[in-house]
Amino acid sequence: MRTRVALVVTAVLAAVLVPLPAGGAAPPGLGRILLTSTANPATSQFVSWSRTKPRGGQRVVTVAPDGTVRTTPAKRKLGTTERTAGSGHARYVAKVTGLRPSTRYRYRIVSGRDATPWRTFRTAGRARDTFSFLQFGDTQVDNAELPARIIDRASRRHPGARLVLQAGDVVNRPWSGREWADLHRAVNPSGQYRSWISSIGNHEQCDVPSPCRSGDARGFRSYFHGPDNGFRGQRRTWYFTDHGPARIIVLDSFGSDLARQRDFLVKALRSNRRPWSIVLMHRGPFAARGDRDNATMRRWFLDPLEKHGADLVLSGHDHSYARARKAGITYLTSVSGPKYYDTSARDFSRNGATRQRWAERTSTYQVITVARSALRVRSFVAHRAGGAEPDAKVGDVLDSFTLRR
Repeated sequence: MRTRVALVVTAVLAAVLVPLPAGGAAPPGLGRILLTSTANPATSQFVSWSRTKPRGGQRVVTVAPDGTVRTTPAKRKLGTTERTAGSGHARYVAKVTGLRPSTRYRYRIVSGRDATPWRTFRTAGRARDTFSFLQFGDTQVDNAELPARIIDRASRRHPGARLVLQAGDVVNRPWSGREWADLHRAVNPSGQYRSWISSIGNHEQCDVPSPCRSGDARGFRSYFHGPDNGFRGQRRTWYFTDHGPARIIVLDSFGSDLARQRDFLVKALRSNRRPWSIVLMHRGPFAARGDRDNATMRRWFLDPLEKHGADLVLSGHDHSYARARKAGITYLTSVSGPKYYDTSARDFSRNGATRQRWAERTSTYQVITVARSALRVRSFVAHRAGGAEPDAKVGDVLDSFTLRR
């Protein structure tokens, strides 16, 4: 016991004596800090960051409420390049483990005698613990403008939200360094205090008609670090993570491995022992845009979703708002940026789904509260462009519904 106490005291002193850079800023050359979720976020946390130049000794120091200090060495992971992401940055990630559920920890990134200011994160609760999270649709363009304001407003209005989900197309041109810089301005400071989960879109991996380069989505894969669930052939762009009463399953709807993802989806749904299954994918099984047909998504994913008990499917891609219902599953498509398409019920109705609510030229964010016996979704109006329908004011609840067990 005496040895253990001595180690703890030494660690505390080491953490306290690391100098804070002048002005409370991060050390020069360090930035783009982002929390992302592990497979077991009640007891662990991913912390990742970039450096303009590689540097050894990267680590994260965390402090528990009782003063216990933990130092976690970081690993260098895939970084960005000038050609594929507009800048060449080294990227680091640390997986902090041995944490307690529903507990707030202080953390800082340390390298040598440099350190960031202290920040905090809160671990996920147990399977019985109610929690809420924010959800955004496509941001894609001008992230430092409207999307940044929407994310900031939602984060301030709902400070108790423990998690953020975003439905892909985080940038428009993945080779543009400015677009990634704008994205990180929009994501932060929210992404430094709560985990950020994003499904990869088609723009990040250059599945677009115009010339594009991304190096197999190198920018996205550098910045967004997903967990490994031990599924054979799994990529870090599709995975699941368990938060409170929900399993959140993230898919890559423009991936080249849809057959493998289908098998993964079946396993993730069938093995879920929590009350709710939420699926996040950029392109959903039904298109909210009138001239689209999401037959590929229905071919690979609709049968597993219906047979194995999905509850809520969140998507973007169609730059409009739509909520639909089929076979006991609710499908919600949304947009959180300034780019819009006209919406239609065509792809829903001709494939057996009922569109229940819609909006055009209206950006929203969702607040989703998950309890053991109920899942409540509220969609807030965040911006209205010219010609927006239906009538609503910014800040109003556009749509609200509750799923019950």
